[in-house]
Amino acid sequence: MIKKKKLLICALLMSMVVSFMPGMESNAAELSGEDQVTATLQDENSQRLEETTAMDEDGAIYEIHEEKGIVAEGTPSQNAMFLAKTSGQSKVVNFNTKGSAVTSFTYGGGSGYTNGAYGADAVYLGYANGKYKFMLSGVVGWVKESEVQVVNLSQAKAVSCYEVNDGKLLHHIVQDMTTPGYATSLNNGPAPSYLEPGIIYYSYDGHYFYRDYGVMVSDYRKDERGQSVNPEEPYYNYFQYLPMRSQSSYTGIEVNKMLDGTLKEGSKMKDTGELFVSNQNTYGVNALLMTGIAANESNWGKSSISQQKNNLFGLNATDKAPGVNANQYESVAACIEDFANGWMSKGYLYPKDYRYNGGFLGNKASGLNVKYASDPYWGEKAANIVWRLDHTMGEKDAGKYTLAVKEIVPKEHVSVNIRKEPSASSTLLYKTGKAANYVVLVRNQEAKDGFYEIQSDGVLDEKREGVVKSSGNYSFEQMYGYMSADYLTLISSSKQEDGETQEPAVPEENQKPEEITLFVTPEAVEVLQGGTQQFTATVKSETGTLPELVWTVIGNQSQNTTVDANGMLTVGKDETADKIIVRAAPAADTGKGADAVAVIAKEQESDKVPEEPPKEEETPEAPEQEGETVTPEEPEKPEEEGETPQEPETPEGGGEIPEESEKPEGETETPKEPEEQDSEVTDLEVPKQEEPQKETEQNLAGQEVHQEMNAEPSKSQDKQKQEKKQEKKESVKTGDETPVFLFVLAGGVAILFLLYLTARRKKCN
Repeated sequence: MIKKKKLLICALLMSMVVSFMPGMESNAAELSGEDQVTATLQDENSQRLEETTAMDEDGAIYEIHEEKGIVAEGTPSQNAMFLAKTSGQSKVVNFNTKGSAVTSFTYGGGSGYTNGAYGADAVYLGYANGKYKFMLSGVVGWVKESEVQVVNLSQAKAVSCYEVNDGKLLHHIVQDMTTPGYATSLNNGPAPSYLEPGIIYYSYDGHYFYRDYGVMVSDYRKDERGQSVNPEEPYYNYFQYLPMRSQSSYTGIEVNKMLDGTLKEGSKMKDTGELFVSNQNTYGVNALLMTGIAANESNWGKSSISQQKNNLFGLNATDKAPGVNANQYESVAACIEDFANGWMSKGYLYPKDYRYNGGFLGNKASGLNVKYASDPYWGEKAANIVWRLDHTMGEKDAGKYTLAVKEIVPKEHVSVNIRKEPSASSTLLYKTGKAANYVVLVRNQEAKDGFYEIQSDGVLDEKREGVVKSSGNYSFEQMYGYMSADYLTLISSSKQEDGETQEPAVPEENQKPEEITLFVTPEAVEVLQGGTQQFTATVKSETGTLPELVWTVIGNQSQNTTVDANGMLTVGKDETADKIIVRAAPAADTGKGADAVAVIAKEQESDKVPEEPPKEEETPEAPEQEGETVTPEEPEKPEEEGETPQEPETPEGGGEIPEESEKPEGETETPKEPEEQDSEVTDLEVPKQEEPQKETEQNLAGQEVHQEMNAEPSKSQDKQKQEKKQEKKESVKTGDETPVFLFVLAGGVAILFLLYLTARRKKCN
């Protein structure tokens, strides 16, 4: 009997252990998913971790001082009182409060990160629950007030902006709001026709431009772009949004010719053209786009990591020790292959990878830039380099393909199905994800049965019935899918289709360009505010022919500081720059110019206050109470695609912009939860609910991280924990949790068995 009792006790204990095992697994699940991945996410560009850099209009990369750019304030800025007192004034979020350090934020699609030393300013959109709402590089997010600084527009000595110069669209980027001028100026190529020279434009998404800062803020808060100068013609930098799954027209030898004119002696990018083209043809990653990324990441092959480790892309260069942790490659060829195959084809371009937000360079809202780098303008910088390289060889790649975009203005965050055939009932290949401004390469100019044929981002299996990760080999001819035309807007038409294809103006091999010598006098001169100065250019050429000259002024902070076609400089009375540069250059080749320096002498009556913004910027905003901003509502659970072809329910607005109501002056309204419907809308069907799938991926540091695919990315970790606790409580009430039932059942059986043994023993006695 004693033995039986012992066996009975053991069985009881085992049943209890079995009952609690699922609960143990549930606790572990709380540590997986997007939040865990984000916590270990690293900036893959080692140079931004070793030193702070900037880029000029010519694509040159140079080091700048790594400093905190905290704006001096006369009033407190990081509290509700400041926001209430300054209601109606345009404000700026300053991210450069920690030097070159990563700052995390949340947005409708999950969590992101940025580096304030590479893009200091973001437009302020509201405040709620200790967080500021902002837009930066296309993304609308929320950041803790302790991480950043909010100041009035008039307190910033400079904010990022755009201008047209010599027919090119220049993007001036502020890396320190306490210093006048711009550390980085990107030449994005030909400017759209609706932008005029001599005018400063503002934009924090790079698609819609505004002459007035306050008007821009008003539009952003309403999720509208109607007051922009181009409400019907959004601008898309072609190479910034060209999918990686495209082919460059250049041969390896031609790519080498492009690079030879830029690379310095000892560069690791020397003679890499054939390598880029070869990997393009094998793994389906555009050769010229890879070249642009490598140049940006490795400082044209001269960075320490590229020199010492043959690593052109800073791969696995983690925050703590980038130089030590970065991958070592036996050759540059091995590095390029690993990047094209492992990091791109089987990584960032694999639609089920947690880093996938579209297969193009992009910005912080969509594309590789979302997860690849903390620099918010990383994608634009690489695209700038690609355009310059393409331009030197006759622009064979610019405008080559037809592109289409999903959701230009981010409101609904719709995830659309990519099908095997042009039918809603066809096999599902993969989903786009919820990123707005998601761009695809369109293979057919006309939709077929309501679907566009697009180039697949993911590698497809042999039957073209799904994406695979086991192989990075890619076929441009066989790997394509179909996407509903209802969700796409064409933004670029193929020049081949339009009949605009022209042969590149490649210089003849033996043709030597004419040598010219250019001087500008006086070389240095002092000019009063509001004064003028005549400059003269002297040109010497082999043929004696004087080229047409173009005069430009660089470094001015006032729109009233100009130089005419004859070299006459006029300094604005409101000019705050200490010095400016006057440049004369041949119209045919502005890269061969000569400079003169004009030192600005300040008027005696003023020790001038930091530069006030142009009058257009001071236009009062719409009567909105800035302290009334609200916290986003938790999105509904993502739904699984349904195969039944039905009309989808019209998704409600994303609601990322809080609705504001009138309040008495001095009072701050309690923030409401904005409605944010991250719709899992498919092509033309109502989706079913899908279970989250767990998948093991590699983080950027090379570690394996378990995450839940298709889980709700917008929910915070705290809310997830609360929901799980609530589910456990409810499961006890409803009997839904199987372990509790097993525990009770096992206990009941044990008690009955004990009663049976006791009765039998009495009977025996």
